[in-house]
Amino acid sequence: MTVLAVVLLPLNDHLFKVWWPGPVSGKLSDVAGLIVVPPLLDLLIRRPLVSIALTGAAFTLVKTTAGGAALATYAWSALWGPAQVVADPTDLLALPALAVAWWARGRAYPGAVRRARAVIVIPFAVLAVAATHSVPVMLPDSAYAVGTHDGAIVVAVSGGEESRPTKTVFASGDGGWSWAASGSPPPPAVQTSACVPGEPTHCYRIVPGLLKVEQSAGGLWTTAWEVSPGDQDRLVRRYEPLFPKYAGKVASLGIAVQAVPGGHTVVVANGVDGIALRSADGGWHRLGWAGTAGFAAAKAVTLNAPGRYHRLVPGIALLAALAAALAALCCAAVRSALPLAALTMLAGGYCCLAGLNTPIFFDPQAVAIGLLLLAAGLPWAVTIAVRVRIRLLASGIALVAGCAEYYAVMTPYRLWRSALIGHYHLATGLAVLLGGVTAAAGVLAVLRYGVRHAAGAKDLRTGGRGGSGDGRPR
Repeated sequence: MTVLAVVLLPLNDHLFKVWWPGPVSGKLSDVAGLIVVPPLLDLLIRRPLVSIALTGAAFTLVKTTAGGAALATYAWSALWGPAQVVADPTDLLALPALAVAWWARGRAYPGAVRRARAVIVIPFAVLAVAATHSVPVMLPDSAYAVGTHDGAIVVAVSGGEESRPTKTVFASGDGGWSWAASGSPPPPAVQTSACVPGEPTHCYRIVPGLLKVEQSAGGLWTTAWEVSPGDQDRLVRRYEPLFPKYAGKVASLGIAVQAVPGGHTVVVANGVDGIALRSADGGWHRLGWAGTAGFAAAKAVTLNAPGRYHRLVPGIALLAALAAALAALCCAAVRSALPLAALTMLAGGYCCLAGLNTPIFFDPQAVAIGLLLLAAGLPWAVTIAVRVRIRLLASGIALVAGCAEYYAVMTPYRLWRSALIGHYHLATGLAVLLGGVTAAAGVLAVLRYGVRHAAGAKDLRTGGRGGSGDGRPR
């Protein structure tokens, strides 16, 4: 039960709460924590009942009083970095989990087994408890609706922390060139089309899912402004967050038209890309998000800027290169423990990648675990390779396969970055295809040229000891 709680605690805090926010994932961490903390505390107190009672008392104090929550916040931030502990009396529903901790206390194994399991579980339990505060998810600022109010154009913007998003209204009285926060109410509804005041046949509409505006003159709709689908795809990647679930839309969401001296202006809400503005002279301009200043042309992301692929891509390419090289070596080391050493190294590489690039794990702990796994797996793999006498040719093929794998994965993204590939998903598909072909080619090359045959096969069957097959040395 304790081990299951140790596993559940970080998974719930850093995955389940992000993917399925709600009361269930909110209480699971409390249940798991109340099972894990008493045995950890008992390492110092050595009185199970006292440890469980102290855990329950502290939990009750923190969850029912503002002072207890503030003290817990201060202590946690001092030990593990910035955190926020919130008083919530409904969390007391998790207190029965202390009974599980008491039940688990009476199910100890014999001394040697208990000590061995404790040595393995305790470090992970400490890391799980330390990583229990999740990273707050910030939603991007997104212009989602446009309207008019008291002679001014108003744009509604949403964003901020996911748990308490904020909505702000910005207004412009000079045709959309300067903006300021306003107390005006947000537009009552999202408008997808609008007509020029006094000209019911001259209308504008957005095209859902695209950065595109059409206008009607005499009943015929024509394109008034657009960003090409390829450029729109590149803009999406410029605003891409770590979790796609929280990506803001880069598309036309709302439109408003206002009559001004000398013509009319059109303002289009384009999600996280800001707004598009048609000035009175008929020219179209993209205005990017400028914080408290609202929107400004200087803040718009230029369409000719190099594309920006996801920051995890280089790390994934390195991990794929390591996997390709190890797969080739494993084919040359028949009937050995090299696959286990390879899996250890891959797990270490994955933990380092997660710790350095994502908030799924508490970063320092994930990197530390990854480095430990790599440090354990590398000498293990080298020792096995020497013992089974892998041919130098096989090692060379594995090295070449690893290097080729990295470039096979990265090249499509670099071509997309330079606009030589039109869509990001096409680059991803090509990276998967080329990576798979390259890894397979490395494995086949080792099987064809790098594995010992005939007399060499006998060495492999005897574990590389140089025996004659019956276990006796020559």
